[in-house]
Amino acid sequence: MLKERIEFLSKRKQISRKDLVEGLVTQAHFANILADRYPLPEDLAEAIASRLAVKPSYLLHAADQSEETLERAEAIFAQLSMPASVIPEDTVHALEDRDDALTVELTTALMKAVYYQQLNDAAAHEYIHTSYLNYYLEKYGRPDDVDLPRPLAKALLYYKVQYYRSKLAYVDVLTHATRLSELALPGSEFWLSVQNIKMEANIQVKQFEEAKQVFELTMRHVYDQRLFHRLSGLYVAYSGYCFAMGLVQEALSALTMAEANLVYAGNQGDLVTAIANNRIVMLTMTGELDKAQTEIERFETLLMQEPEETQQAMKPLICVYRCEVALGRKHWGMLAQSVDQLLTCAITEDQQMSGTFYQSHLALAHGNREAFMERALACLPYFESTQHAMRLELLYEGLAVVSEDQRRYKEAAMYYKKLVYLLRKK
Repeated sequence: MLKERIEFLSKRKQISRKDLVEGLVTQAHFANILADRYPLPEDLAEAIASRLAVKPSYLLHAADQSEETLERAEAIFAQLSMPASVIPEDTVHALEDRDDALTVELTTALMKAVYYQQLNDAAAHEYIHTSYLNYYLEKYGRPDDVDLPRPLAKALLYYKVQYYRSKLAYVDVLTHATRLSELALPGSEFWLSVQNIKMEANIQVKQFEEAKQVFELTMRHVYDQRLFHRLSGLYVAYSGYCFAMGLVQEALSALTMAEANLVYAGNQGDLVTAIANNRIVMLTMTGELDKAQTEIERFETLLMQEPEETQQAMKPLICVYRCEVALGRKHWGMLAQSVDQLLTCAITEDQQMSGTFYQSHLALAHGNREAFMERALACLPYFESTQHAMRLELLYEGLAVVSEDQRRYKEAAMYYKKLVYLLRKK
């Protein structure tokens, strides 16, 4: 770990290894020190630290993996592995960005990155990567290839899980979540959280039997340990399993059970949002648009009781719900109004691309084929990268029909071929 830290500091100071050790020690001997063949002498550490503008202890203790160090790293991991909504912002800001022990420092940076990602704080997330994390992710980014201290290994795996979840890359989510669950204490709060993620990933990659097994195993733990505050989250995950299996009524019943058990939950706000989201999406996808509209209005009423900051954060999601219902009803005026609202408050790339998607279908509905092609092609690469089947089905169909009408038969054939392939996968 000393080698990685010195290389990071040298890169930041734009100083070569030759210049770093000039007049102090031979490059060959220094290479042996960095390879852990010889210890780093204190006088050499002091001289190099001066050239790198850090304290000598920042080099001397870089590889420290004492019991006290591992306990500190474990405590930071435990603090920041909870849902971001229940972590006080002051707690995160109070954590020092720099620590003599790289295990503690890197664990802190990884967990802060996860926290910023969950809050959609793009500026903070980008800064921590460009100023620090990108270098270490290049060195330690494959947790199966390096031997890391346990708390740091957990932080890296958890970071990877959340990163791949954000990219909807659920094969990778499942791989890293499975390894992460092996490092977590069975039955612990964090282990239960990872089980929920594994279940979600199994559903997304269509491993339905495995998803059911994870649910049943986790439910046994919850009842055996009387961890009833976990019931709502489990039922939300189970609703996704039921819906993926085509068991719509069972999925909606699971959401009702999740709602009934909210009284035990500590993070009710997150769960209320998840329950409302699943119910609205399910009703919209099954064509129950009047019921979906009622749920949207109910959700908005609940949000009015939340702080203004929360209401603003949820506004783009509400707009997406309204757009979906308007598109399903072919209420173009309502869709146009909802799209305008969405594009003024969109936070994430997914929300922005959704706005472009709705604009494309508005253009198609009004016979403006050029505008449709422009906007459809603008959002198509994003939805192909996220494998959003519902969006892609409508885009491929529209692009194929318009291309055919414009006598661009080769392109029309390509989009029809993609549409057929997509439908076969369903």
